[in-house]
Amino acid sequence: MNVDIEEIISRELREVASGLDVPARPPVPQERHRVRHLWRPLLVAAAMIGVAAGGVTVLVTYGDDGGAQQASSPPVETPGGDPAVQPLTADVPAVPFLFDGHLYVDGKQVSGTWSTVRQAGGTWVAERSDETWWWGTSAEHHAVPGTVVSPPRLSPDGALLAVATTTQDGEQALLIDARSGETVNAVQTASTEQGDSIPFTVVGVTNDMKVFLENDRRRLMWLAAEDDETVDLGGTAPDQWVRGNTSAGLIVFDGMSDGFDDAVYLAEASESGALDRLRTLPSEGVVVNPSGTWLAFGGTWGGEAETISEITAQQVDGSRQLALQPPDDRDLQAVTWEDDDLLLAELYADGRPTGMARCSIREETCLVIDLL
Repeated sequence: MNVDIEEIISRELREVASGLDVPARPPVPQERHRVRHLWRPLLVAAAMIGVAAGGVTVLVTYGDDGGAQQASSPPVETPGGDPAVQPLTADVPAVPFLFDGHLYVDGKQVSGTWSTVRQAGGTWVAERSDETWWWGTSAEHHAVPGTVVSPPRLSPDGALLAVATTTQDGEQALLIDARSGETVNAVQTASTEQGDSIPFTVVGVTNDMKVFLENDRRRLMWLAAEDDETVDLGGTAPDQWVRGNTSAGLIVFDGMSDGFDDAVYLAEASESGALDRLRTLPSEGVVVNPSGTWLAFGGTWGGEAETISEITAQQVDGSRQLALQPPDDRDLQAVTWEDDDLLLAELYADGRPTGMARCSIREETCLVIDLL
């Protein structure tokens, strides 16, 4: 049976509203742009009808011609599509971050003095001032085994830690399960060319256990899920240099690019070693939110570079872009994301870090974090 739902709702609205005492509508100044609004009694009546009809709510609006129009009422979403919206506050972040040599995890300071930290999916890896590397999923930390050749890398989901080390067994790359602490796999990386041993560094790792290694002469993709199988990227992706990994893809620099506008891009790696371009990036120094939907970069200052005090945030697909202004007269530098909406940034004064800020994409504003 075909039923005109618009006619039924209009009829029921008129029947319910006819029994309500509706005050006269106040006059609208003629010089204002005329906008038609729903009367409160009609909204109440519509809500009553929606409940009586079994909980299905239909929002009826009125166009400029006065005719009834059906309109959907979509839920408000955060940038990543997660309905759980975290408030913008000055609270100390729970995600791992570094400030003034102090490492904070779960909002608590970790003992020692630290120089750098990376975090992803609740896992962190950091270098202490004595040049040793440590990692953890809470304030409890574990030593990265061996002598670390280069900064370790975390997979976007934080489940894997990839590191190039030198141990008594020689030079090797390790893939560590960040949940259990167990070594998933290892591969020997010593490369002897012209009589010299050239160590490899880890430059990226994906959730599906692809580890990217390079030295001055070679670039490899280690398929850690396939034991010690490696692919020579020099042949499969000539002059394409992996710079890092994000939840939206690998960050790659195109050494054959004629300019800077398209030299850096997001890519996906195939099992054969092809780097398939996804989209161009504004710079190598972008940070991407956990769902891979938003990225942020900036600012820059000092030397001959133009001073850019704000952070630029944009949707990864390029459909939207906004500028996040500093909360005071200092400069902002993007650091990491707490979730799909909230971004952590350092505050700089005269090129020196002097505080931390939290920015919300949803609210398009930043505030100073209380670190005391």
